Amino acid sequence: MQRRKTRTKRPELVAALAAALALAGCGSGSERRAAPQPRLAAPLAAALAARSDEVVQALEAGDSCTAAAHAQALQEAAISAINAGRIPGPLQEPLGSSVSDLVSRIHCVKKADEPRDRGKHKGRGKHGKGHEGDD
Repeated sequence: MQRRKTRTKRPELVAALAAALALAGCGSGSERRAAPQPRLAAPLAAALAARSDEVVQALEAGDSCTAAAHAQALQEAAISAINAGRIPGPLQEPLGSSVSDLVSRIHCVKKADEPRDRGKHKGRGKHGKGHEGDD
């Protein structure tokens, strides 16, 4: 059985997402520009960044199932914030697509020592050679 890699640039993707969220919540410094950059409210940016940190921690621990669950929670929080109008228009598409991309890249891979069905269906309904009478 081949061992599947679970660390394929996911931490970098999540780190980039966290950086984008943090920058979106920050001011632009002392330079004056013609149009102000869109910003996230600091508490919202912090909450989304904390959720992305949970994804990173789970991936670094090699727990893809927990990482997938945290990524789903991050996506739900982002969608909820977008739908509530808490994400400025120019940031909605980049945030939504980044989080969706993250969710699509993380796949729950059970470890070899984890039972798949916990024996609930052991010996029931198996069809194949030697089980001609089972219907």
